[in-house]
Amino acid sequence: MNALEALGIDTGWQQAAHGQPLGRVVQVDRGECEVVTSQSMIRASSDSQRAQDSVAPVTGDWVTIGTDLNQNPILEKVLKRRTLLVRRDPAEHAQPQALVANADVVGVVCSLDRRLNPAQLERFCVVGWQSGAEVAVILTKADLCQNPHKQIRQATKLAPGAPVLLTAALKGEGLQQVQQLLKPNRTLALLGPSGVGKSTLINTLTGEPTQAVAQVRASDSKGRHTTIARRLIPIPHAGSIVDTPGIRAVGPWDAWEGLAAAYAEIDALDGKCRFAENCWHQGEPDCAVRDNVDPARLKRYLALANELADQDLARTRHHKP
Repeated sequence: MNALEALGIDTGWQQAAHGQPLGRVVQVDRGECEVVTSQSMIRASSDSQRAQDSVAPVTGDWVTIGTDLNQNPILEKVLKRRTLLVRRDPAEHAQPQALVANADVVGVVCSLDRRLNPAQLERFCVVGWQSGAEVAVILTKADLCQNPHKQIRQATKLAPGAPVLLTAALKGEGLQQVQQLLKPNRTLALLGPSGVGKSTLINTLTGEPTQAVAQVRASDSKGRHTTIARRLIPIPHAGSIVDTPGIRAVGPWDAWEGLAAAYAEIDALDGKCRFAENCWHQGEPDCAVRDNVDPARLKRYLALANELADQDLARTRHHKP
Protein backbone atom coordinates (compact mmCIF):
# COMPACT_ATOMS: atom_id res chain seq x y z
CA MET A 1 0.00 0.00 0.00
CA ASN A 2 1.46 3.37 -1.02
CA ALA A 3 0.91 6.62 0.85
CA LEU A 4 -2.07 7.73 -1.25
CA GLU A 5 -3.83 4.40 -0.84
CA ALA A 6 -3.50 4.80 2.91
CA LEU A 7 -5.11 8.25 2.59
CA GLY A 8 -8.11 6.93 0.67
CA ILE A 9 -7.34 7.33 -3.02
CA ASP A 10 -9.88 5.58 -5.26
CA THR A 11 -10.80 5.37 -8.92
CA GLY A 12 -13.00 8.45 -8.62
CA TRP A 13 -10.09 10.67 -7.59
CA GLN A 14 -7.82 9.10 -10.21
CA GLN A 15 -10.34 9.72 -12.97
CA ALA A 16 -10.88 13.32 -11.82
CA ALA A 17 -7.13 13.96 -12.13
CA HIS A 18 -7.23 13.10 -15.88
CA GLY A 19 -3.80 11.52 -15.80
CA GLN A 20 -2.11 14.40 -13.96
CA PRO A 21 0.08 13.75 -10.89
CA LEU A 22 -2.23 13.47 -7.89
CA GLY A 23 -1.71 14.32 -4.23
CA ARG A 24 -3.57 15.03 -1.01
CA VAL A 25 -3.05 18.16 1.07
CA VAL A 26 -1.74 17.37 4.55
CA GLN A 27 -1.37 20.91 5.85
CA VAL A 28 -1.77 24.44 4.50
CA ASP A 29 0.80 27.11 5.34
CA ARG A 30 1.20 30.63 4.00
CA GLY A 31 1.53 30.29 0.25
CA GLU A 32 2.56 26.63 0.44
CA CYS A 33 1.06 23.25 1.21
CA GLU A 34 2.46 19.97 2.40
CA VAL A 35 1.17 17.38 -0.06
CA VAL A 36 1.45 13.60 -0.06
CA THR A 37 2.01 12.06 -3.49
CA SER A 38 2.45 8.42 -4.46
CA GLN A 39 6.22 8.83 -4.12
CA SER A 40 6.82 11.23 -1.23
CA MET A 41 5.80 14.27 0.77
CA ILE A 42 6.40 17.54 -1.07
CA ARG A 43 5.92 21.24 -0.45
CA ALA A 44 4.03 22.91 -3.27
CA SER A 45 3.18 26.54 -3.88
CA SER A 46 -0.50 27.34 -3.49
CA ASP A 47 -0.30 30.95 -4.63
CA SER A 48 -3.48 31.45 -6.66
CA GLN A 49 -1.67 33.77 -9.09
CA ARG A 50 0.84 31.05 -9.96
CA ALA A 51 -1.46 28.04 -9.78
CA GLN A 52 -4.16 27.45 -12.36
CA ASP A 53 -7.04 27.11 -9.91
CA SER A 54 -8.84 29.88 -8.01
CA VAL A 55 -10.09 27.61 -5.19
CA ALA A 56 -7.92 28.00 -2.11
CA PRO A 57 -6.78 24.57 -0.89
CA VAL A 58 -7.54 23.32 2.61
CA THR A 59 -6.38 20.31 4.57
CA GLY A 60 -7.81 17.12 3.07
CA ASP A 61 -8.10 18.40 -0.50
CA TRP A 62 -7.13 16.16 -3.41
CA VAL A 63 -5.08 18.18 -5.89
CA THR A 64 -3.17 17.81 -9.13
CA ILE A 65 0.49 18.79 -9.10
CA GLY A 66 2.44 20.70 -11.74
CA THR A 67 5.66 22.69 -11.90
CA ASP A 68 6.50 26.34 -12.44
CA LEU A 69 9.16 27.73 -14.81
CA ASN A 70 11.86 26.82 -12.29
CA GLN A 71 10.55 23.25 -11.99
CA ASN A 72 9.27 23.86 -8.48
CA PRO A 73 6.03 22.01 -7.61
CA ILE A 74 2.78 23.98 -7.60
CA LEU A 75 -0.85 23.07 -7.02
CA GLU A 76 -2.54 23.10 -10.41
CA LYS A 77 -6.09 22.26 -9.43
CA VAL A 78 -8.18 21.46 -6.39
CA LEU A 79 -10.41 18.53 -7.33
CA LYS A 80 -14.13 18.78 -6.70
CA ARG A 81 -14.74 18.15 -3.03
CA ARG A 82 -17.03 15.39 -1.82
CA THR A 83 -17.53 17.00 1.59
CA LEU A 84 -16.49 20.33 3.07
CA LEU A 85 -16.44 21.29 6.73
CA VAL A 86 -17.22 25.02 6.94
CA ARG A 87 -17.90 27.50 9.73
CA ARG A 88 -18.71 31.19 9.79
CA ASP A 89 -15.41 33.05 9.77
CA PRO A 90 -15.06 34.54 13.27
CA ALA A 91 -12.92 37.38 11.90
CA GLU A 92 -15.31 38.45 9.14
CA HIS A 93 -18.94 39.49 8.77
CA ALA A 94 -21.06 37.02 6.80
CA GLN A 95 -18.15 35.08 5.33
CA PRO A 96 -17.50 31.31 5.34
CA GLN A 97 -14.24 29.69 6.43
CA ALA A 98 -13.43 26.26 5.00
CA LEU A 99 -11.80 23.98 7.59
CA VAL A 100 -11.41 20.46 6.16
CA ALA A 101 -12.21 18.88 2.79
CA ASN A 102 -13.20 15.32 1.95
CA ALA A 103 -13.74 14.01 5.47
CA ASP A 104 -15.88 10.89 5.56
CA VAL A 105 -16.76 11.37 9.23
CA VAL A 106 -16.77 14.42 11.49
CA GLY A 107 -15.97 13.41 15.05
CA VAL A 108 -17.41 15.86 17.58
CA VAL A 109 -15.12 15.45 20.57
CA CYS A 110 -16.32 16.10 24.13
CA SER A 111 -14.35 15.48 27.31
CA LEU A 112 -15.92 13.80 30.33
CA ASP A 113 -13.69 15.64 32.79
CA ARG A 114 -16.25 18.44 32.50
CA ARG A 115 -20.01 18.70 32.04
CA LEU A 116 -21.38 18.24 28.55
CA ASN A 117 -22.34 21.56 27.02
CA PRO A 118 -25.59 20.90 25.09
CA ALA A 119 -25.48 24.09 23.01
CA GLN A 120 -21.85 23.54 22.04
CA LEU A 121 -22.37 19.88 21.15
CA GLU A 122 -25.43 20.64 19.04
CA ARG A 123 -23.65 23.47 17.20
CA PHE A 124 -20.74 21.21 16.32
CA CYS A 125 -23.20 18.58 15.06
CA VAL A 126 -24.96 21.15 12.85
CA VAL A 127 -21.63 22.08 11.27
CA GLY A 128 -20.68 18.41 10.94
CA TRP A 129 -23.90 17.32 9.25
CA GLN A 130 -23.83 20.32 6.91
CA SER A 131 -20.44 19.19 5.57
CA GLY A 132 -22.04 16.18 3.89
CA ALA A 133 -20.02 13.75 6.01
CA GLU A 134 -21.27 11.35 8.65
CA VAL A 135 -21.18 12.56 12.25
CA ALA A 136 -20.02 10.70 15.36
CA VAL A 137 -19.72 11.93 18.93
CA ILE A 138 -16.49 10.87 20.66
CA LEU A 139 -16.51 11.11 24.45
CA THR A 140 -12.96 11.21 25.81
CA LYS A 141 -11.42 10.87 29.29
CA ALA A 142 -14.06 8.37 30.39
CA ASP A 143 -11.72 7.30 33.20
CA LEU A 144 -12.19 10.73 34.79
CA CYS A 145 -15.99 10.45 34.94
CA GLN A 146 -17.91 8.68 37.71
CA ASN A 147 -20.92 7.84 35.54
CA PRO A 148 -19.90 7.83 31.86
CA HIS A 149 -22.97 5.88 30.76
CA LYS A 150 -25.18 8.74 31.95
CA GLN A 151 -23.15 11.02 29.67
CA ILE A 152 -23.62 8.58 26.78
CA ARG A 153 -27.39 8.77 27.24
CA GLN A 154 -27.30 12.56 27.31
CA ALA A 155 -25.08 12.79 24.22
CA THR A 156 -27.33 10.34 22.35
CA LYS A 157 -30.32 12.61 22.99
CA LEU A 158 -28.39 15.69 21.92
CA ALA A 159 -27.06 14.10 18.71
CA PRO A 160 -29.79 11.88 17.23
CA GLY A 161 -28.55 9.68 14.42
CA ALA A 162 -24.90 9.92 15.43
CA PRO A 163 -23.08 7.03 17.08
CA VAL A 164 -21.64 7.91 20.50
CA LEU A 165 -18.21 6.45 21.28
CA LEU A 166 -16.73 6.22 24.77
CA THR A 167 -12.93 6.42 25.01
CA ALA A 168 -10.13 6.70 27.55
CA ALA A 169 -7.09 7.07 25.30
CA LEU A 170 -4.38 6.90 27.97
CA LYS A 171 -5.81 3.58 29.12
CA GLY A 172 -6.31 2.30 25.57
CA GLU A 173 -10.08 2.04 25.98
CA GLY A 174 -12.52 2.59 23.11
CA LEU A 175 -9.82 2.92 20.45
CA GLN A 176 -11.15 0.02 18.39
CA GLN A 177 -14.45 1.88 17.95
CA VAL A 178 -12.61 4.90 16.61
CA GLN A 179 -10.55 2.73 14.26
CA GLN A 180 -13.76 1.24 12.88
CA LEU A 181 -14.79 4.75 11.75
CA LEU A 182 -11.61 4.89 9.67
CA LYS A 183 -11.95 1.66 7.74
CA PRO A 184 -11.54 1.15 4.86
CA ASN A 185 -9.07 4.04 4.65
CA ARG A 186 -11.56 6.76 5.46
CA THR A 187 -10.85 10.23 6.89
CA LEU A 188 -12.08 11.36 10.27
CA ALA A 189 -12.01 15.11 11.07
CA LEU A 190 -11.96 15.87 14.79
CA LEU A 191 -13.86 18.94 15.94
CA GLY A 192 -14.05 20.30 19.47
CA PRO A 193 -12.72 22.83 21.97
CA SER A 194 -9.19 22.88 23.37
CA GLY A 195 -8.27 20.40 26.06
CA VAL A 196 -10.79 17.68 25.20
CA GLY A 197 -8.09 15.18 24.20
CA LYS A 198 -8.07 15.26 20.40
CA SER A 199 -4.27 15.21 20.15
CA THR A 200 -3.92 12.57 22.88
CA LEU A 201 -6.37 10.35 21.02
CA ILE A 202 -4.38 10.72 17.80
CA ASN A 203 -1.06 10.01 19.53
CA THR A 204 -2.49 6.83 21.03
CA LEU A 205 -3.86 5.67 17.67
CA THR A 206 -0.59 6.33 15.84
CA GLY A 207 1.55 4.90 18.63
CA GLU A 208 3.87 7.91 18.68
CA PRO A 209 3.81 11.54 19.85
CA THR A 210 2.60 12.97 16.55
CA GLN A 211 0.74 15.90 18.11
CA ALA A 212 1.74 18.13 21.01
CA VAL A 213 -0.43 17.87 24.13
CA ALA A 214 -0.82 20.04 27.21
CA GLN A 215 -2.51 19.76 30.58
CA VAL A 216 -5.85 21.45 31.19
CA ARG A 217 -6.48 23.90 34.01
CA ALA A 218 -7.59 22.13 37.18
CA SER A 219 -9.98 24.97 38.04
CA ASP A 220 -12.26 24.63 35.03
CA SER A 221 -10.87 21.72 32.94
CA LYS A 222 -10.18 24.06 30.02
CA GLY A 223 -7.12 23.62 27.85
CA ARG A 224 -4.96 25.86 25.74
CA HIS A 225 -4.34 25.52 22.03
CA THR A 226 -1.65 22.88 21.40
CA THR A 227 -2.69 22.18 17.80
CA ILE A 228 -2.00 25.32 15.76
CA ALA A 229 -2.84 24.06 12.25
CA ARG A 230 -5.23 21.58 10.71
CA ARG A 231 -3.18 18.51 9.79
CA LEU A 232 -4.01 15.21 8.08
CA ILE A 233 -2.39 12.29 9.89
CA PRO A 234 -2.36 8.67 8.65
CA ILE A 235 -3.29 6.00 11.18
CA PRO A 236 -1.43 2.66 10.89
CA HIS A 237 -3.61 -0.10 9.37
CA ALA A 238 -6.61 2.27 9.18
CA GLY A 239 -7.39 5.58 7.47
CA SER A 240 -6.47 9.12 8.45
CA ILE A 241 -7.44 11.74 11.01
CA VAL A 242 -7.48 15.51 10.73
CA ASP A 243 -6.54 17.20 13.99
CA THR A 244 -7.94 20.72 14.24
CA PRO A 245 -7.15 23.59 16.62
CA GLY A 246 -9.61 23.85 19.48
CA ILE A 247 -12.77 25.84 18.77
CA ARG A 248 -14.65 27.12 21.80
CA ALA A 249 -17.56 28.56 19.83
CA VAL A 250 -18.45 27.54 16.30
CA GLY A 251 -20.74 29.52 14.03
CA PRO A 252 -22.61 27.50 11.40
CA TRP A 253 -22.64 28.83 7.86
CA ASP A 254 -25.58 28.39 5.46
CA ALA A 255 -26.38 25.26 7.46
CA TRP A 256 -30.12 24.68 7.09
CA GLU A 257 -29.60 21.05 6.06
CA GLY A 258 -27.22 20.54 8.96
CA LEU A 259 -29.75 22.11 11.33
CA ALA A 260 -32.47 19.73 10.13
CA ALA A 261 -30.16 16.73 10.57
CA ALA A 262 -28.89 17.75 14.01
CA TYR A 263 -32.44 18.34 15.26
CA ALA A 264 -34.00 15.43 13.38
CA GLU A 265 -36.94 15.02 15.77
CA ILE A 266 -37.90 18.68 15.31
CA ASP A 267 -37.61 18.39 11.55
CA ALA A 268 -39.85 15.29 11.61
CA LEU A 269 -42.54 17.13 13.60
CA ASP A 270 -42.28 20.39 11.65
CA GLY A 271 -45.07 19.60 9.17
CA LYS A 272 -47.51 18.42 11.84
CA CYS A 273 -48.20 21.84 13.33
CA ARG A 274 -51.57 23.48 12.64
CA PHE A 275 -49.76 26.20 10.69
CA ALA A 276 -47.31 23.86 9.01
CA GLU A 277 -46.20 26.36 6.38
CA ASN A 278 -45.07 29.14 8.71
CA CYS A 279 -45.04 27.89 12.30
CA TRP A 280 -42.02 29.14 14.28
CA HIS A 281 -42.86 26.87 17.23
CA GLN A 282 -43.18 29.69 19.71
CA GLY A 283 -46.66 31.05 20.43
CA GLU A 284 -48.71 29.41 17.67
CA PRO A 285 -51.62 27.16 18.76
CA ASP A 286 -51.49 23.38 18.23
CA CYS A 287 -47.73 23.38 17.64
CA ALA A 288 -46.58 19.76 17.44
CA VAL A 289 -42.96 20.73 17.98
CA ARG A 290 -43.50 22.80 21.11
CA ASP A 291 -45.77 20.10 22.59
CA ASN A 292 -43.30 17.25 22.06
CA VAL A 293 -39.76 18.65 22.28
CA ASP A 294 -37.74 19.52 25.38
CA PRO A 295 -38.16 23.30 25.84
CA ALA A 296 -34.44 23.94 26.38
CA ARG A 297 -33.52 22.04 23.21
CA LEU A 298 -36.23 23.85 21.24
CA LYS A 299 -34.89 27.19 22.49
CA ARG A 300 -31.39 26.32 21.24
CA TYR A 301 -32.83 25.20 17.90
CA LEU A 302 -34.72 28.47 17.45
CA ALA A 303 -31.61 30.48 18.34
CA LEU A 304 -29.66 28.68 15.62
CA ALA A 305 -32.51 29.08 13.11
CA ASN A 306 -32.64 32.83 13.81
CA GLU A 307 -28.85 33.02 13.41
CA LEU A 308 -29.03 31.35 10.01
CA ALA A 309 -31.95 33.55 8.94
CA ASP A 310 -29.94 36.65 9.90
CA GLN A 311 -27.04 35.34 7.80
CA ASP A 312 -29.33 34.88 4.80
CA LEU A 313 -30.63 38.42 5.20
CA ALA A 314 -27.10 39.85 5.52
CA ARG A 315 -25.96 38.06 2.36
CA THR A 316 -29.01 39.30 0.45
CA ARG A 317 -28.27 42.88 1.48
CA HIS A 318 -24.59 42.52 0.64
CA HIS A 319 -25.31 41.27 -2.90
CA LYS A 320 -28.15 43.69 -3.62
CA PRO A 321 -27.21 45.96 -6.58
